[in-house]
Amino acid sequence: MKSRLLLLSLNLVMTINLNAQTRCEKHQMADDGIIRYSVIDIIPEHLKEYLPLALEVGEVSMKTEPGVLAMYPTVADDDSCRVTILEIYSSRDAYKSHIASRHFQKYKQSTLHMVKSLQLLDQKPMNPKMTITSDITERP
Repeated sequence: MKSRLLLLSLNLVMTINLNAQTRCEKHQMADDGIIRYSVIDIIPEHLKEYLPLALEVGEVSMKTEPGVLAMYPTVADDDSCRVTILEIYSSRDAYKSHIASRHFQKYKQSTLHMVKSLQLLDQKPMNPKMTITSDITERP
């Protein structure tokens, strides 16, 4: 039941994020753009409280921040308390703007006591010519 609730929640946030992407004109990826996996281990008794806060910050970021190109949260199959978020920022300045934003600061301060561990794993694209777009084409 707990896994189903998490999957439904993540499905909802992915739908929200897809819809949110159409509400904000996105910047192009710059040479100093950031691709990162944030791996967050949540203290189990705080999981139910943590998830809505994480979903909210992702939704607001996608709706309002042109430099936030992706916020794609996932939950590990074998550990519902391990949340991994694919984050893509168009530039270092976009990332700095994101972490200074009111909605991110609210999330960060509200969840500090809920996080057991946090890893920020920066990545490099294997093929920089490939792009990720935020354009969504609705199906008929």
